[in-house]
Amino acid sequence: ADNFSRRWVMFAGHCLIASASTTLMISVGLGFVSPWLILGLGFLAGCGFALNDPAWHASVGDILHKRDIPAAVTLMSVGYNIVRSVGPALGGVILAVFGPLAAFALAAVSDLAPISAIWRTKWEVRSSPLPRERMTTAIHDGVRFTAMSLEIRAATARAALFGLASISILALLPLVVRDQLKSGPIVYGILLAGFGMGAFIAGMGNGFLRKVTSQNRLVAFASVACAVCCLSLALTSSVPVAAISLALGGAGWLITWTGIDVSVQLASPRWVVGRTLSIYYALSAGGMAAG
Repeated sequence: ADNFSRRWVMFAGHCLIASASTTLMISVGLGFVSPWLILGLGFLAGCGFALNDPAWHASVGDILHKRDIPAAVTLMSVGYNIVRSVGPALGGVILAVFGPLAAFALAAVSDLAPISAIWRTKWEVRSSPLPRERMTTAIHDGVRFTAMSLEIRAATARAALFGLASISILALLPLVVRDQLKSGPIVYGILLAGFGMGAFIAGMGNGFLRKVTSQNRLVAFASVACAVCCLSLALTSSVPVAAISLALGGAGWLITWTGIDVSVQLASPRWVVGRTLSIYYALSAGGMAAG
């Protein structure tokens, strides 16, 4: 994302994701799906996301002024959380009504939208005066810069720890619905919608909140909100209480990740921002996987 055109890196990432979705659709249609094939295609799609996400977020600074980056990152996070809340519910309906082939076919077709958008959209990129680095040198310099920057080091450590703790909200939610709430898929969809609604409301009010308090304090309060959500889900057997708790957790989730993302972007010079974002995403994903 720092050595090559970020637009084409994003394009390559989405092509990998589309390839995985299309292969899965064809496999389901021909009837030779296996757990190992699904895992392999999931890995391929994950590689696509690993290519796309740092370039996507780093390109914000290519398009907008520095003062507009927090609002842009918030908008991206709001959109992501809305899609993540609506997507599983919509996929479940399609799966139940039309079957798995239709669900995977729709997923494969939907991957064409970002590919088309990247292909058709061009933005002016300020070229770097620095020469292009070799891959190993670029990785070494990115890791070294991250290790030497106190602000980025603190942000990535916070991301890893927050991912480790907060992922339990979504990872254990199906068990909470089944064992604590004694409910099924409909309630699960309602609770996911509550999580997404909380994230949406927090995104709309994030600009105002940044004006009345500091970014670090806001992230601290948001992390506490996620902790309260975890504690409430562990103790309640009421669906309304769980929905309210998840709305609070969704708000805390969005504000925390947005704040950390903005901190990394604003602390990184343009020549290394893609690498610092990559390290941040890798550590946050590692924390979630461990959690």
